[in-house]
Amino acid sequence: MNIKKKLTKAFLVQSILIFWSANASLAAENKVKMGGIYDFQAIHYKSNGDTNQRVVSTRNKEFGFYTSGNIFVDYQLIAENDNLYGAKISLEHTSVNDRAVPFFLYIESELGRVEGGAESSAGKKMRINGYSASCGPGNGWNSRVIASPSNPAKPSEKLIPYITNFCSFLDSKTRTSLRSDYSRKVTYFTPKMALAEKHHIQLGISYIPDSSNMGHDDINVDKQNPPVVSPKYKFVIKDGISYGITYSGKFHDKLEAKLSVVGEHGKTHAFNKADNTKSSIKFKDLNTYVIGGILTYEKISFSAAYGNYNKSLTAKEVDVISRDSYVYGYGAKYTLGKYAFSINQFRSSHKKSNLNATSLGMDYEIARGLKAYLQTNFYQANGKYMDASSNTVKSNKNHGMLTFLGAKISF
Repeated sequence: MNIKKKLTKAFLVQSILIFWSANASLAAENKVKMGGIYDFQAIHYKSNGDTNQRVVSTRNKEFGFYTSGNIFVDYQLIAENDNLYGAKISLEHTSVNDRAVPFFLYIESELGRVEGGAESSAGKKMRINGYSASCGPGNGWNSRVIASPSNPAKPSEKLIPYITNFCSFLDSKTRTSLRSDYSRKVTYFTPKMALAEKHHIQLGISYIPDSSNMGHDDINVDKQNPPVVSPKYKFVIKDGISYGITYSGKFHDKLEAKLSVVGEHGKTHAFNKADNTKSSIKFKDLNTYVIGGILTYEKISFSAAYGNYNKSLTAKEVDVISRDSYVYGYGAKYTLGKYAFSINQFRSSHKKSNLNATSLGMDYEIARGLKAYLQTNFYQANGKYMDASSNTVKSNKNHGMLTFLGAKISF
């Protein structure tokens, strides 16, 4: 391990020790907060792709209902010196968990905040993306679209590696399907530091020793994941670092801005899917970034972001079409009383497979904590893949429309 990584580890461990000592005084009081979200959606999906790309509900492939949500408990102890420490945990419920509340412990004081557990990383929490100004599910449309056709020989395998979101590798791309917890990590956020009156910056960093060490499994379980479409390989990130820096400023009563730069690094380990043996092929280490911002003037907001994978988790022996990947998006949201309207544009290119999507959304606040929404998404996919039988590059084009009509209650 190089000196930089050793110093990063030492810094994070030292931060935890400082926080524990700073919070050593007895608790003066405690607070218990319960909350949650429940979401009901009617979904309509039209696509000109293959039959297996048109599925919403098994028996009604173009229309269906979906419900999801979360309930959490946040137990907080307040020390005599007003410092906070506690735990946040999701509770099991009968509907599908939206995975919004992983388990973690936290300590917060004038020195900043430390989190330990299976929560998302600093980079994810600090990231601003093109859907930061949006209505309805925002970028959540991507979880229902099946842009890639399947391999006829192995229907569970997708042929084309489209990017459909701004998600990072150390968070969503290495997460276990249907599970709430991420990989175990420790995270530190500095306090918001003043640059000038009404202008602040904040730094954050997470250390993930092993991305396969998931919060819902034992410590020695090796949870390998395919974070990008790769029929033959799975990956684990060792000594992962997720970082972020945000700037927030208020220029006058009507104009505010926020900028963020987030990224991630880590040592890539590749494994053969067939037998879980370590691959002899050298894949490029993890090194990604996303730059984003949001500008708000009175009742209108504009957001934009650009991200690049920097050839992360690619190899010239495997990725013969291309190793380059990038994503960008932008959007605008306007609030008019109880209504809000948005338009967003998303574009990505992953190994020369391109995807464009336009989202139109509307929110209506029925009452405090109760919101109805409508979002329609139009996408076009144009991808390339290597055909194993003929060893030639083939292309695939498809397009579709996805509409959500939903209601969400927050408490």
